[in-house]
Parts: sequence; structure tokens; C-alpha cells
Amino acid sequence: MAGGSWTLAKPRANGPPYFSRNQVSTALHQMAVLLELSGANMFRTRSYQNASRLIGSLSQDLGELVASGDIYELKGIGKGLGSAISQAVGEGLWPDDWIELHENTPEGLIEMLGIPGVGPKKIKMLHDELGVMSVADLQEVCVKNEVAPMKGFGAKSQQKILDGIDLLARFSARRRLDIGLRYGQTFLSMIKQLPGVERAELAGSARRRRETIGDLDIVAAVKPEDVEAVTNEILSLKGIADVKGAGDSKVSVILDTSIFEGGFSLGHLDANVLDAIGGES
Repeated sequence: MAGGSWTLAKPRANGPPYFSRNQVSTALHQMAVLLELSGANMFRTRSYQNASRLIGSLSQDLGELVASGDIYELKGIGKGLGSAISQAVGEGLWPDDWIELHENTPEGLIEMLGIPGVGPKKIKMLHDELGVMSVADLQEVCVKNEVAPMKGFGAKSQQKILDGIDLLARFSARRRLDIGLRYGQTFLSMIKQLPGVERAELAGSARRRRETIGDLDIVAAVKPEDVEAVTNEILSLKGIADVKGAGDSKVSVILDTSIFEGGFSLGHLDANVLDAIGGES
């Protein structure tokens, strides 16, 4: 979910429930990040983080919990969040303050979330102290050596940010379907073999066979007690250039060509295909 514009999901036409458990969990997660970017109270931010994890891992039907009023009985869901979730699921309307925060947060700050290792806390510091508003701004202040002297950063962190910006630039472009599928199907076969994974399938644009693919989405069925172990197994797989995030229900990584057995031969690829996968690198 990092990088680019963030939007709140549109309601189903045939609700209620107007939003799924995953859509509500994602919205709560985004709110937590946007609140941290805006400098909101730490406890408020944490309540959205906890609520996102709770809703995302629910075994009960969210629509039924809202309809019965039992949503308020969930530990960590207070009156405010319970009312917001009930309004969204039961009426198809996101709270006004959620909409305003999404609309008023500069896209450049959200774009920076796509840089590995750069979270909302660091982005806010860079914005407040150096006036950084975009990835381009951040690259410029790093090149000028203005980030290293800041408290909590240093020369190594500054170089890591520059490396992350390079990774973001190389891997943010969309790829041709055949190239994307080669990565997706290879990674999918690795995930399917992991202990604890009962089933896994490609999703998103790869499953729909779109002409180009941005992100590769893989959905895996895992028992709650196996989630942590499976997450750790995924993060230890070969072919991962960087980890963008890992939570209770989602892992986000960047893949590189070492994912392929026996290497990745480029000799037979024409110039256009070579360019599509990022060049010689």
C-alpha cells in the first residue's frame, strides 16, 4: 500500500455490508499511517493500528458484527471506531474526517512511503525540518548531505535512503504481462511449498491477465496459528531484494532476478523486453 495516491474503497452497490473485512482493515491501516504523517496523538494512531490488525484477523463475519452491535464488544474497538466502522459497513459512508485526511495529505508524502525503510515518522521529520515534500526533494537533500546530521539518521541512513530511492525508481514501473507472470508464477510455486500454506493463488492484475502488471498479488490460505511461521518463511525465501512491510495479514517485498533457479539469462531477450524488466540490473 505504500507509494502513489491512496484512496478509500468505493461501496458495493448491493450492500449492506457495503465494505469487506479487508477493505475496512486497509482503511484503518491507511488512517494510522496518515495520522502519523500529520503528527496526531500517538495513542490515537496506535488505536487505528490495533483496530486494523484486529479487523483483518477476524474469524467472525464483520457485517453480522455490525448489524448485531457486537462490533463494540471487540477488545480495542471503542465507541468512536465502532461507530465509524458501523457507518462504513452499514451505510456505505466513510467518516468525513477519514475522507478529509486522505484528500489533504500531500501525494508526495504518500509516495515516499514506497521507499524501503522510510516510514511515516521519518517522513514527518524530514518534512518538518527540511521541507521535504516529495521523493525528488528527499533525493536532493540527501545528495546535499543535509539528512545525515539530523538526529536519528546519520550517514548510513542517508545512503540507505538514496539506495531505497533507486530501488523505488527501478521497480515502480509496470512490466509486460509475460515478464510479470514469470516472476509471479515462480514466487507462487515457492509459497505453495511452504509448510502451513494450505492454498495460494495469483490475484490482481496478474490473475486478470492485464497487458501490464504493477504489483504482483498472491493470496494464501493459512491457519491463524501458522501465520507468524509462514510470514517468516516467506521473508527468508531467495529472490527478495528488500522487504517493504510485514504484518499480521500481509507481506510486501521487492523481488529480484535471483528468484529464478540457475540464474536469469538475458541473452535471448530483445531490447524492448530487456528494458521492460529494468535493464541489465
